[in-house]
Amino acid sequence: MNMFFPKSEAGPAHVLSRRRTSSVSRHSVSCCGKVFVALLAIGLSSLNAVAELKPQTMAAYQKYISELETKISRQNQSAGDFLWVNGDPVRFQTVRDGKIASEHKDTADVPGGMIQHWIGAIFMPGATLRRIVAIDQDYADYAKFYGPEISRPKVISHDGDHFVVSYRITKTKVLTAVEDTVHAIDYLPLQPNRMAVRSRSTSVNQVEDAGTSSERVLPVGEGSGFLWAMNSYWRMEEKDGGVYVECEAVTLSRDVPFGLGGMIDPILQSFAEESLKKTLDAKRVAVNAAK
Repeated sequence: MNMFFPKSEAGPAHVLSRRRTSSVSRHSVSCCGKVFVALLAIGLSSLNAVAELKPQTMAAYQKYISELETKISRQNQSAGDFLWVNGDPVRFQTVRDGKIASEHKDTADVPGGMIQHWIGAIFMPGATLRRIVAIDQDYADYAKFYGPEISRPKVISHDGDHFVVSYRITKTKVLTAVEDTVHAIDYLPLQPNRMAVRSRSTSVNQVEDAGTSSERVLPVGEGSGFLWAMNSYWRMEEKDGGVYVECEAVTLSRDVPFGLGGMIDPILQSFAEESLKKTLDAKRVAVNAAK
């Protein structure tokens, strides 16, 4: 016996069930998406709130930096382990293919703050160490090389291989942060074909309403805490018909509001990684333009 179900303009019962389920699923996804966006907005707005740089936060950062610089000093004196890219065939091939190799480094917990530590590397075929160093020390042209993120460069003092330089940093990643910074930079010749460069921030001041008539530079440690300190450590080696260039960038910022780390931390980390990659790529463009 054949069984027939009454027809419905909306279709058979199992089709109705799927449609209702699909409709509920889409509604649930939409609601979850809206909740996520709302929570993200709350988290980002909370990052705009005032954050205080506490002595114990800076002390923990300086301890991390001291331990890192000890490690880097040993690496700079190493015969075979000088370059980070040599420690992994994939990294090495990545830079030889003209790409940027990068890696996030695990960092220590900092009370009231966060450390972002990234390392990146490139290979510049046809370049020379002398040319790269000359471009690096041409601070007056930094706005041309690294703008618009870098502006208002100025050499405050210069004594041999030691420079004190100031410039304004503008970073945008969902939110925009503007900082006036001063850096103590040391060029450390190691061998005829090797050079290390150490750059330490000596002051970082947040700028409110940058570029407007109400622009105001806040005292060190005041503001939103997007950037409290930044150090970078460069290694360069000329060989294989070009120069390998590596940079370790270490920054200190405010901590993530409780419960929002899963959403906010990836944004801050990608912020740091993108900044490092942009710097390396801009350096490559500047060096190639000088050929």
